[in-house]
Amino acid sequence: MGTLLVAAGGGGDVIAAAALSALTSDEAVGIATMAWDRLIIDPLPGPRGAADFTGLETRRGWRQVTTHTRPIPPAGSTLPRLAGEIPFPLILLDPTRGAHGMRQQIQDAATELGADHLRLVDVGGDLLGRPGDVGLRSPFADALTAAGCLALPSSAWIAGPGLDGELIEDVVCERARDHVTVHTLVPELWKPYLPILDWHPTEATALLACATLGLRGTVEIRDAGLPVHLTDRSPTVLELDLATVADINPLVRLLATSESMFDAERLAVEVMGSTELQAERAKAAKRRRHRSASADTLAVLPEWEREARRRNIDFVTYRRLAEALGFTEVAALRALLAAHIPAREAGLLWKVRPEPTID
Repeated sequence: MGTLLVAAGGGGDVIAAAALSALTSDEAVGIATMAWDRLIIDPLPGPRGAADFTGLETRRGWRQVTTHTRPIPPAGSTLPRLAGEIPFPLILLDPTRGAHGMRQQIQDAATELGADHLRLVDVGGDLLGRPGDVGLRSPFADALTAAGCLALPSSAWIAGPGLDGELIEDVVCERARDHVTVHTLVPELWKPYLPILDWHPTEATALLACATLGLRGTVEIRDAGLPVHLTDRSPTVLELDLATVADINPLVRLLATSESMFDAERLAVEVMGSTELQAERAKAAKRRRHRSASADTLAVLPEWEREARRRNIDFVTYRRLAEALGFTEVAALRALLAAHIPAREAGLLWKVRPEPTID
């Protein structure tokens, strides 16, 4: 039999799941995920269901994303392109019927693909969050996906503790400490997937790859400018039983009873006080002016970098840099900087501190 990998938080966790598939003791037979992209990709808040796509392949109780799948405008999605660049069937988890409906889709896909076990993949560790945790910003998506797996034979992989800029590394590791098997990642895992990280907007999974490749230091991420530390514990995976995760995170078992997205969100708000879906709605309602990347970017960059160095930042993600400077096209900004200041590229990140010169 095989293992069905389940991406807890969307596209970035899909890439991580593909890379971590090499750790499975049996064959990985597919990756299941919700279609929940950031507003920079999908201007509509929240996850997309099956009704938001054309070209899905309908299987026995589940739907597969292919390169022919397209989101219906104005929705956007990274999943169709990912489907063409990962070597696994990509299963769309539609949350319309809450965790109950997701559980049925996961079970049907596992049966058809020949999986007898699930591995839920979460980069960063907000899956282990609790009400009142400082820095916890997006508990809902991961907990809902976990709730859909809860009644099935499953375990969780928490990769790169602290790398999503939410719970800090020490908190994630401490909560998992008495229940965990630790795997250390090696650079070879990432070789097939680095080209995907060149275009995909995920930050946490990019940091996981960077840490595995040996990078250390403080990275600024997200529009809020959160500092994330790449340490010797960053390129590790913590393996726990999913039941243990549910003991740590009270939202998981509560959401397992949900039978609609509305019901799931209501339950999450009751427990957590708010969710990332509410924050996305508020952000989407605000109109922001952006500029396209141009040579003028090079004129405003030095002052931003000086301020970043005062914050003890060593690296910045290109997505964070684009948002900080008010630009819309992350890839165009990266290409512009690479063309004019190539020495400052640090793989998937931009080096804020230039190399010292030798007189």
